[in-house]
Amino acid sequence: MPDPSAIFGAASFLAGSTALLYAGTVAGVVKEALRPERKTVGWALGRQSPIEPTAWGLPGREWSHTAHGSTCPVFDIGSEDPHAPTIVVLHGFSRSRYDSLGRLGPMLPFAQRFLCPDLPGHGDAAGRGTRLGTDEERFVESLLMATTKGPLVLVGHSLGATIALHTATLPSLATRVTGLVLLAPYESLRTPISARLDLRALPQRPLAGITMHTLAAFGVRERSSRMAAALVQAPVAVLAGACDPVTPELEARTVAESAKHHRFTLLPTARHDDFHTAGREEMHRALAWIQNHSQARDAG
Repeated sequence: MPDPSAIFGAASFLAGSTALLYAGTVAGVVKEALRPERKTVGWALGRQSPIEPTAWGLPGREWSHTAHGSTCPVFDIGSEDPHAPTIVVLHGFSRSRYDSLGRLGPMLPFAQRFLCPDLPGHGDAAGRGTRLGTDEERFVESLLMATTKGPLVLVGHSLGATIALHTATLPSLATRVTGLVLLAPYESLRTPISARLDLRALPQRPLAGITMHTLAAFGVRERSSRMAAALVQAPVAVLAGACDPVTPELEARTVAESAKHHRFTLLPTARHDDFHTAGREEMHRALAWIQNHSQARDAG
């Protein structure tokens, strides 16, 4: 007959080992979330992406903006007139202004000026770390209030999409935002966190909650993209990928449909990060839709 104490000891050992494994996994996910890999010029060169703000044949400048504990480099492309119609491109998690620079091609006909900042905790930014969309719109607000006076279109990818949405709800900027283009927007931070756990073949349900509670201890909080979209007065165009392993189609569609004026496009072969190649034509159409909406509003 098996010794009960031996069985209990073995079960306790397995339970303890499993708990340690899960604890280590959560700690790893939290560390990666709070200290993302800095994908800057070397990363861009490796992808054969442009690295100079003059790469698109327009005048280009680089400077830094300091606000709310961060000093972030900015690519400033095109007109130097602060009143010029401006597209602001906000990169996704672990990316940088170099990623935004590579996405500009289909946007060029729709503005005179383009701003591509590193977000706090990303790229070559110095100072405080990322808060994963908790309050980064305040940095973007400071940047745009200091350097622009004209109409704005906000383009954001993934994390940048959530930040763009919350930026468009700020009273200081809402009347100047004429449209948003959101690439793979998710409903809340729990979505990409769960995707990271899934990539590690770990159970989402028990560990996602623990991970979110741990992030909350570092000042990170969940916010709803859907609720922010409902507050935005400008037209919102959403592009989603049918093969996206991070943002489910339903979430992206729900974010779009929460906006008063919305347009949703599903790219049948796109994943989470290839809209700059698979979605060039769709990006052009989305910006044309925003332009037409703005012109119709001004005419009315």
